[in-house]
Amino acid sequence: MQQRPTRRPVQRRRRRSLRLGALDGRLRYGFAAVCTLLLVIGGRLVQLQGLDHGGYAGAAMAQRVDTLALHALRGQILDRNGVPLAYTSDAQDITADPQQVRFDERLDYANKLSPLLGVPAAQLVTLLSGKSQYAMLGQGLSPAAAQKVTDLKLAGIYTQATTQRQYPARTTGANVVGFVHGNGTGAAGIEQTYNDVLAGQDGSQTYWVDNLGNVNPSSRTSTKPARNGADVRLTIDQSLQYTAQRALDVAVPESGARGAEMAVLDAHTGQVLALASSGTYDSSDPVIDSNTSMNPPVMSAFEPGSVQKAITFAAAVQEKKITPQTTLSVPDSIDTGGVTVRDAWAHKTERFTATGVLAESSNVGTLKIANLLGPTTWFGYEKRFGVGTKTGIELPGESGGYLPPLSQWSASTFANLPFGQGESMTVLQLASIYQTFANNGVRVPPRIVSSVTKADGSVSATQQPAGVRVIDAATARTVRTMLESVTLPGGTGKKAAIPGYRVAGKTGTAQQPDPAHGGAYSSYMNWDTFAGMVPADDPQFVVAIMVDNPAHGVEGGDVAAPLFNQIASYELQHAAIPPTGSLSRHVPLQDCAGQDRRFLPANVC
Repeated sequence: MQQRPTRRPVQRRRRRSLRLGALDGRLRYGFAAVCTLLLVIGGRLVQLQGLDHGGYAGAAMAQRVDTLALHALRGQILDRNGVPLAYTSDAQDITADPQQVRFDERLDYANKLSPLLGVPAAQLVTLLSGKSQYAMLGQGLSPAAAQKVTDLKLAGIYTQATTQRQYPARTTGANVVGFVHGNGTGAAGIEQTYNDVLAGQDGSQTYWVDNLGNVNPSSRTSTKPARNGADVRLTIDQSLQYTAQRALDVAVPESGARGAEMAVLDAHTGQVLALASSGTYDSSDPVIDSNTSMNPPVMSAFEPGSVQKAITFAAAVQEKKITPQTTLSVPDSIDTGGVTVRDAWAHKTERFTATGVLAESSNVGTLKIANLLGPTTWFGYEKRFGVGTKTGIELPGESGGYLPPLSQWSASTFANLPFGQGESMTVLQLASIYQTFANNGVRVPPRIVSSVTKADGSVSATQQPAGVRVIDAATARTVRTMLESVTLPGGTGKKAAIPGYRVAGKTGTAQQPDPAHGGAYSSYMNWDTFAGMVPADDPQFVVAIMVDNPAHGVEGGDVAAPLFNQIASYELQHAAIPPTGSLSRHVPLQDCAGQDRRFLPANVC
């Protein structure tokens, strides 16, 4: 038998296992950085496509859409008859791109442009030598003047459409009309007060553009039309305004005065027909002295002096303390409240009628009448006539004047106030006081805007304030009769008289405080005034005038009264106001009993 061979045990190989090496620090940090970057990018994609999608879509839209502003045309300012005092016209600015002007051409350009732009050639050379791509060479040229520049065909010189505010009357009514800032907004006067009304509202036009900024002609255009400003019609008459300003401008140098102001009101409506001052600026090129008021008739207050005595007499007549013929014993001075009050002229004790006290402007006689009323009653009438209160005129910066409150009076206060010292008012307020007498005792606060006409043609009349009954109609007529005596022989205002017409008014001369002497009243500086109406028996208009410190003719009857005559005479003819045909009523100025009348003026007794 064969013997089986012995099997050897099979030895199996062991499988080798793959051993991963341990990550070193650099690989670990790099892997973390990659994961973080992927997270940031993913988050940013979510933000762009999800959260901020609208914002970026809008930015993309803005690059494809352009918007052009459509500027509204500023409204006109007109006088009561529709004469333009301010309007806006098309104009052109002249600009340059200095980078397009060669060095050797600058002087030649400047010499050609200088006479057309009214700019010195040296200044133009400087502008054309700038490093920017834009320079403003001239502003507000008329289309015809701009065309002359265009005709030169100078490379790098361009025209730019704009508008220009025009003031054809220039200085006439400038204190009322005002002017505009460089950006076209109102800076003074009606331009300022009615800026929102005049300015209108700008519109816009939106259209699509390509990546070069060219308009896509097939795109849809969206337009919001501009709404032009409204026209503002004033109550002033340009012709009267011009005449008033010219008269003041002549009177000031002739009298050596510092300045003069005037207001003319319609007797029944209180509408302002003229509001003037001397030395007014030019609205088209305003040069304003920082020490000078832009509109003195409404912004500058002064002490009125004797022109204010009419209130005292009206109150006394209304309260039945006097009649025109009431006789008073009047010396030339009186001691009261610790001060001595004197008349402007020395005289023996006279027996004046109340009318004579007013006509000859006796301070002593006026104070005696005021004492019949007492401080409280007198003060009440001052307030009712509007003293110390703004009129509400539609002009900026109005002063309300000053009337000291009763609680602040000293013993001497009432010794000055009844004849217009120690209180102040504007010439517009003064005119308003006399409008009350002219309107039979009803004060209508003055207004200077008549109506507003919108761009669509609709007209809105300015609502006039309600009249305020201050005194009875009978009292107003009585005071007007007394005021007539001022302009007749024997009165202080004879130079205001107008042949053929009955004139009622009052002069005033108020001492000015002297800063060089601690504010004490000056013996040589005065405010001279006159206020009156015509025809006296049927008043149609009122004129109030103030002349500031004249060197020649130091009383209101010498300077202000002739100005009244000049302006009132013009307006009577301009407005075609005929004489009433009635005669002035004679009221004696003195009780002439026991006097030889042969040596007295006919109207005195």
